[in-house]
Amino acid sequence: MLRFIVCVTVVVIDFIIVLPIDIIGFLIGLISKKAKDHYMKFMMTIIFAVVNFFAGAKVKFIGLEKIPKDKPVLYVANHESFFDVLLTLTKLPGMVCFVAKKSFKKVPIFAQALQLYNTLFIDRDDIKQGLQTILKAIENVKLGMSVFIFPEGTRSRDGKMNEFKEGSMKIAVKSGCPIVPIAISNSGNVFENHFPKVCAVPVVIEILDPVMPSDFDKTEQKHLGKLCHDRIEEVRDRNLKEYCS
Repeated sequence: MLRFIVCVTVVVIDFIIVLPIDIIGFLIGLISKKAKDHYMKFMMTIIFAVVNFFAGAKVKFIGLEKIPKDKPVLYVANHESFFDVLLTLTKLPGMVCFVAKKSFKKVPIFAQALQLYNTLFIDRDDIKQGLQTILKAIENVKLGMSVFIFPEGTRSRDGKMNEFKEGSMKIAVKSGCPIVPIAISNSGNVFENHFPKVCAVPVVIEILDPVMPSDFDKTEQKHLGKLCHDRIEEVRDRNLKEYCS
């Protein structure tokens, strides 16, 4: 409970700090979008690192060297915790925009920071709006920015992975970028599985070999979501047994 109180206090302080960050980011963006992007990544990385520190998760990263450094990519990961983004962002190279649920737009101050950080909000109940978000993500990749998405669409509530939505893979298929699968193991036990406690548990984040959509024919490209899902699930389950049991 003490760790939960500390984390809530840190988040509240972060919200107070985020407001001036938003204002400075907005002003920098009036002069240079590139400078604004680098500023926002730097500041968000610091904020996430502080929250992670007080949460106390013992994170092990595997396979970071597999991430291409000379091109944007589509990151796809399983999702079971609010901490998934916080734990992962600090290690990803270059500029990365996240695809987040539309409900995050309702969070005052923090939503503005996410928008300044080029976050794309998606309403999965609105097919037309969802398509527009995917098209914007494709545009971002073509401009040199990687995209991070949770193809399950929402957090797993029971520890079992939901199927990946194939529409997410169109970002890579249409832009020609590699897909980088990420297997996240045990993050649900940091917070969600025993709310309101925050626990210093081991978490493993493993980067898998990139998948090139161009290596598959058009029929096979329609099932890249399942391919990534199955590869991530195998690695996630293995790491749960090896590092988190």
